[in-house]
Amino acid sequence: MQRDEAIDSLRSLVGKDLRELARHHEVTVWKPNGKMNKGWAGHAVERHLGIPLNSSQSPNLGTWELKVVPMVADAGGSFKFKETMAITMIDPVEVVRSSFFDSHLYTKLRRIILVTRHRLDDDESASPVLGVYEFKLDSDWTLLRAVKEDYEAVQRTVARHGFDHLTGKMGRYIQPRTKGKGHGSKSRAFYARKCFLEGIIQSQPDLSTRRSRQVSNDCQDHAGARNSVNRAALDTIMIRLPSNQSGVGRHKCTYCAYRAGYEDAIAELWR
Repeated sequence: MQRDEAIDSLRSLVGKDLRELARHHEVTVWKPNGKMNKGWAGHAVERHLGIPLNSSQSPNLGTWELKVVPMVADAGGSFKFKETMAITMIDPVEVVRSSFFDSHLYTKLRRIILVTRHRLDDDESASPVLGVYEFKLDSDWTLLRAVKEDYEAVQRTVARHGFDHLTGKMGRYIQPRTKGKGHGSKSRAFYARKCFLEGIIQSQPDLSTRRSRQVSNDCQDHAGARNSVNRAALDTIMIRLPSNQSGVGRHKCTYCAYRAGYEDAIAELWR
């Protein structure tokens, strides 16, 4: 699947519940032993795109790496990342012998399509898709240098002191951390810290709301961060409305346009 085709397909998921998508594609969310399948959301999106589940160290979407990450709403209603993002397993032999630009880490981070989802509760009772972002590490030289330094610190530690000396305290943006069952796990993986993920969504436009940004212009009463929670729902509705109903030429503010209709639609969307 080509990148543009994948992004169009991902945009169609915004506002939709990934639990329903997982059910449709028969993706296991809760295992028989009561344990959660932590990768269920990513598996559901991959099945939606028609790409095979990929546990290799190559990007799972051609030259692009698809990642689905959860966000939670704080007391003020603003969304924030719930956790760090697993990138790829650490092979100590590969890390020591490979430069950053030849590494699996660089291959995975070079081009990312990031899908954010709302994790409503610990039971994962529902999880609407919030946004879709496209990121190229090579386009941000400051971040690229910092990630390269994080990788080379891991490389030096493994070469000089051994694999077991890697710790999650390392790394400004990318940390090496244990991955697997129990605290005694010997497996380790590269994880992107929350600050890395925040940098993506702060620096890149949300591809899922491109149309609504073109047709809407908040009035003075409705502009500002205090409306950020409702914006996600309203932008989703704007995308789905036909152009003759989206306020073009008449209603310039998303929040003023068809107010009663929007309120009903929001209630239905988040029911």
